[in-house]
Amino acid sequence: MMELRLKPKVSGLSIPLEAEVISPDVIAGKTLREVEELRVYHGNRAERLGEYFEVEGEVAAEPGEQLIVVEGDVSWVKYIGAGMTAGKVVVKGDAGMHLGSKMSGGEIIVEGSVGDWAGAEMTGGLIRIGGDAGDLLGAAYRGSPEGMRGGCIFVEGSAGYETGTGMRRGLIVIGGDAAPFTGAHMNGGVIFILGRAAKRLGAQMKGNGSLIICLGEVEELLPTFVYDTTYTPTFMRIYLKTLSEKLGIKRAEEYIGRPFRRYRGDRAVGGDGEILVVERG
Repeated sequence: MMELRLKPKVSGLSIPLEAEVISPDVIAGKTLREVEELRVYHGNRAERLGEYFEVEGEVAAEPGEQLIVVEGDVSWVKYIGAGMTAGKVVVKGDAGMHLGSKMSGGEIIVEGSVGDWAGAEMTGGLIRIGGDAGDLLGAAYRGSPEGMRGGCIFVEGSAGYETGTGMRRGLIVIGGDAAPFTGAHMNGGVIFILGRAAKRLGAQMKGNGSLIICLGEVEELLPTFVYDTTYTPTFMRIYLKTLSEKLGIKRAEEYIGRPFRRYRGDRAVGGDGEILVVERG
């Protein structure tokens, strides 16, 4: 892949920079000068990307051949990789809100933490977050009927409120703790929680394709989730092997062959989703 490097000229802006143009789909096929002239928004002002970043490296002809490396903390930059379909973005630090929102392909790697709405309504691709994620990871935007509909998000740290709200398909893996309302309004897809799951887990979960798998402790399940059985799911081996081999979560293999308690709900909305909680000890 051809590598383009963006080095921040500023830091810690009080008003975030909106930069959907930091995407292989937008940058591929342009000259370095044209990349510098791409439009970004700071508050109500349209600015040049080159005013905020030094632009170096090579530009590929096609998005799938483009690697964009953002060198440093850009927690003040929103919409990095939003809507991307191919290629790769690497952020060597923290990133701001809406990272990878509505993306359908490609890969985003953030070595630090990310703000709210990362991967919102994404339909494909892979997002890897080395630190923590803010609220509404992989969620539906307000007023939208569906959140994440495909792809994979892996957070090595913890995730904030309402992760996976309105989720329809895809996979979210939280390596640390999950804040309240994870999987709220979920209507499909899979969420793995390796740390502690907080209250209101799966609130108003609907479809029978919805699955939340808890490998850590669960603070409290809603009373509208009904205990069904304790068993050792045959499909769990495949999931756990995938987490270990594809995402590098080696500790997932420790749970192969372990029994799980299965709860069905959310009965308050006639839902038939599942929450699987590993048996401790």
